[in-house]
Amino acid sequence: MMRFRLLTSAFFVVAAASYPLSGDAADEPAFNTVHAGGRNYINIADFVRYYGFDRNWQQNDQDVTLRAKYRKFQFKLNGRESWINGVRVWLNDSPLEYRNSILISETDVRKTLDPVLRAWAAPRRKVRTVMIDPGHGGEDQGTQGYRGTLEKRVTLDMAARVEKFIRRSGFETLMTRRTDTYVSLEDRSQLANASEADVFVSLHFNSAKPNPLPKGVETYCLTPVGLASTGSIRRQLGMGGFDEEPGNQFDRQNMVLAYVVQQKILKALPEAEDRGVRRARFFVIKATERPSILIEGGFLSNPSEEKRILNPSYRDKLAAAIAEGVKRYAALMDPPVKKSP
Repeated sequence: MMRFRLLTSAFFVVAAASYPLSGDAADEPAFNTVHAGGRNYINIADFVRYYGFDRNWQQNDQDVTLRAKYRKFQFKLNGRESWINGVRVWLNDSPLEYRNSILISETDVRKTLDPVLRAWAAPRRKVRTVMIDPGHGGEDQGTQGYRGTLEKRVTLDMAARVEKFIRRSGFETLMTRRTDTYVSLEDRSQLANASEADVFVSLHFNSAKPNPLPKGVETYCLTPVGLASTGSIRRQLGMGGFDEEPGNQFDRQNMVLAYVVQQKILKALPEAEDRGVRRARFFVIKATERPSILIEGGFLSNPSEEKRILNPSYRDKLAAAIAEGVKRYAALMDPPVKKSP
């Protein structure tokens, strides 16, 4: 059943308060929050009004769609998948329908949606140098495909291709390894922290062995403080209390970087399944004191996807898309030019 609804400004309260969404930018919005089930939620009426979506929104059973001139936001009630302009973005909490209105987690608005919908509000730092991190190496072979493909070799090849395209765009580059050598996770982060890198991009390929069916590309950024990572069983058990990591100081930039890179990959590779922007506490992105992401460029455990990954043309397209994502992020983070008085 499809419904079209006209939002009102009313909100339904279990326990309500009004305070700024976050302290990351001077112009953060203040919302009326609804406290339910131990979490704070924001009424969709406030969300639509602030972010400029049309007040007429569409609901088809559990699927909700909000539209504006240049953006579309879709999500599922009682599910954690959402899509911003067609790119899958995983939420921390499921949106709820409550007393004829819809509530979206305040944490998800603050930490996941707002950085994408208002990328310009993230603290800006000019991007000059990009550090590329080819996963694994040496005795650490990573995963292995059914055709014998070693992850460590494909990531090194991908890193060289990504570097080529990034340098063409005018950026300097650094690499955590350029040969088939072992570099510890700690050393990778320390290399980034001791360098002049403004962005850290870690390259990997996935595996679901012994299941050959999963496929697709996913981009990870660091999980915010106190939240469980996407798919974590600790989330299902209600366990939290995760401490702040060095990379959490870049929560907004991390989300912007992950989103634009995933967006560019999907545009360049329409045959790739979108597994979404996800959260994790991988060591190389939690210990790196730079905006950081980790890309899983496909499943070597899926025979058809492994075949595509082995095609140099496919890897070139993937590398170019990653570079385009970094370029787009750099444009968004470029500080505004101050006019002379």
